[in-house]
Amino acid sequence: MNTNRNIINLLKVSLVIIALAPILYLNQVHNVAYKTFVSGTGSWGLALILKMFFHQLVVVWMDNKKVNLFVVSATNGFISGFFELSAAAGIILLMKDKINFDIYAIMGFGLAIGSLESLILAFEPADKLLKGTSLEKSSEAIARMIAGKTGKKQLLYQFLAPLLERILCTFIHLSTRGLVFISILAITPYPFLLALLVFFIADGFLGYYFHISGKLLSGRGLATAYLYLLLLTIFSVGFFLLLTDSIKEVVF
Repeated sequence: MNTNRNIINLLKVSLVIIALAPILYLNQVHNVAYKTFVSGTGSWGLALILKMFFHQLVVVWMDNKKVNLFVVSATNGFISGFFELSAAAGIILLMKDKINFDIYAIMGFGLAIGSLESLILAFEPADKLLKGTSLEKSSEAIARMIAGKTGKKQLLYQFLAPLLERILCTFIHLSTRGLVFISILAITPYPFLLALLVFFIADGFLGYYFHISGKLLSGRGLATAYLYLLLLTIFSVGFFLLLTDSIKEVVF
């Protein structure tokens, strides 16, 4: 019991550190204004309200109607990505004359979203946050499975895996919002659509299909999900860096 509590406390401290340290670094070293981080988290908050409404209206309804799981997962991914990225675009356009959006501010905007999620998860378990959604039962089953691990598996499932997930998701938030910036700056929809594809996969299939199908209840399924998440992160960050370099004169 003490070991379990120590691991949980270690995870909480680690999540707080990975949430705040990058923000402080960007602010102190690269002079990224705090209002940039607030703008990023504000866009996420706005998107969350819209996502929750349409999740209940569409995804839960489809789930109750026993619609094919792939279709429901795809719908969930599209709703999540569309509202998160559209909200980011709206806030960026609203704040473009109030914030100096250099490359560090662009990264800080998306980084702040991942940091906020890490802070929330440091103090509230994921299964509690998903109550009332179509993922409630599956998240509770995953929480019970993780709680039953002992020894080295306990450290892996209760500390290393959730910490890695938060780090990868933060990079996805950073890079997808960066792609939104590039779409606006270069006046082209393609980076936005790339970011939407990332969300389509992350929140649609890794975040919904793997949950509902029970794949995350096995070690092999969990490892597969993390491998896909890692590859998706590399894809998203890689395209962000590539496209940022291609419009360097515009960004900087």
